[in-house]
Amino acid sequence: MRRHLVLISFALFTFAFFAGDAVAVGIDSLSNTEASSGLKEALIQGAGKAVSRLGAVDGFLGNDKVKIPLPESLQKAEKTMRMLGMGKQADELVLKMNRAAEAAVPEAKALLVDSVKKMSVTDAKNILTGGDDAATQYFRKTTSAPMTEKFMPLVTKAMEDVKVAQQ
Repeated sequence: MRRHLVLISFALFTFAFFAGDAVAVGIDSLSNTEASSGLKEALIQGAGKAVSRLGAVDGFLGNDKVKIPLPESLQKAEKTMRMLGMGKQADELVLKMNRAAEAAVPEAKALLVDSVKKMSVTDAKNILTGGDDAATQYFRKTTSAPMTEKFMPLVTKAMEDVKVAQQ
């Protein structure tokens, strides 16, 4: 279950950073303040776009890049479940977990925006000069724990509602 929460978080991070159109500029021509302010604004706008995309119906379920699959322990048993006539429960669990993630996304926006507001100039420079996943790594470091705390009850409830986990 924790793995699924991490997947939700990373999906948000990735969408938040890449939701906007990137424009390449010479980092050397920007002051530290300009670079930091511009990046912060881009990340805040990206978080807004990510929330609107992922928080909509089928935001997770309809996107193979972020869709939450059955938990690993149930993936192994899925064939048996389907042979025993429990395919509907497996499908329902996937649906409910993805719907729970879609419902949780608005909660994540506040965490992402707060993380951006607390970003130092050094953090901003590291994102601008870092690798393709530098923003994701920054958000992982600053928001993983609070996102897990926010998402855990929703994912747990989705699993309990379907009762597949007990079976």
